Amino acid sequence: MSHPWRSEPEIALLVPVATVEQAAAAAAAGAGLVDAGDDAALVPAIRRAVSGVRVCGEHEDADLVRDADLAARTGAALICPRAEAAEAAARRGVAAGRILVQAAPAGIEAVVRAGWPVLADLEGLADLEGAADLEGGADLEGGADLGGAAGLARTEAAAAVCAWLGASVLRTRHVAKVRRCADMTESILGRRPPAWAVRGLA
Repeated sequence: MSHPWRSEPEIALLVPVATVEQAAAAAAAGAGLVDAGDDAALVPAIRRAVSGVRVCGEHEDADLVRDADLAARTGAALICPRAEAAEAAARRGVAAGRILVQAAPAGIEAVVRAGWPVLADLEGLADLEGAADLEGGADLEGGADLGGAAGLARTEAAAAVCAWLGASVLRTRHVAKVRRCADMTESILGRRPPAWAVRGLA
């Protein structure tokens, strides 16, 4: 199924931005989505200045929003905080194919089994319930500080886990590194061909 938050059959990256310049840099790095947060004025500014990128924000021109009423009124895709909210939005007229559910790593599989595509927020893992429970009770120690080399390594590991569990969108500032992790994971799972393959001859 084609979804409005991506144009390619791969995991999409949503990059939080605070300026048009950051949005342009994210697009140049290969991100297909940028998140303007609650800065409504930033959404049309990005739309005017940056091509080839979809914008998430609280504005009628946004491609993705977090408000069900706004999504129903404008036709934008909707990010819901849980599967129950997605079901309620669908009952209110938001097309199911335009709904994305945000989930912590521990909840991704359940949301996927329920039939919803998943957004995993790598930037806010420390604020998500159950974020430390990645797999088998493993603890994401220090998740509140994702800066520096150690923090980046944790972000890359979390990206690989979320991709493995079935996330469709990863929210991150680290476009190139998270893209590499997501692509590697999908290649291991057989969802995409490897970038480079060698066939051994007997």
